[in-house]
Amino acid sequence: MVHFLLIRARLHGIEVKLKVKDAKKSRTVRRIKSSPDLLVFSKDRKDLLLVEVKMRKAPDEKRILLYANRMSDYKEFWNDSVLVIVVPCGNVFYAQKAGELEIKEEYNALTDFVRFEEIFTETKEEDVSHFRNKALEIMQRLKKV
Repeated sequence: MVHFLLIRARLHGIEVKLKVKDAKKSRTVRRIKSSPDLLVFSKDRKDLLLVEVKMRKAPDEKRILLYANRMSDYKEFWNDSVLVIVVPCGNVFYAQKAGELEIKEEYNALTDFVRFEEIFTETKEEDVSHFRNKALEIMQRLKKV
């Protein structure tokens, strides 16, 4: 079983201050600003995973745009984290360990990532299906905005 705990919420006040125009871009600031969204505990593995989630309005799963400078920060500071991308097509959820991704601006979910369930092996198909539908609903609403 997997439990999700938000960790970025505690840093929100600090992150707001770091967004001001003249805030330093020190290594520490970059690390805090790139910290993963979730801390996932696996009962079976008895271990934690740091997870960054990116939702993208990609026309198809072969052309996912991510900022290279952010990818560089994930690799530098959070190399052992997992990047999850959510797109309105294909399998919807894809995942990959940050350390296994090249730093570039455009990714192919089919070749650069794996299906979500391959990394999060404790998830049940019905749960993934439920959240896949929820993600698609959210992305449809965002499309109208």
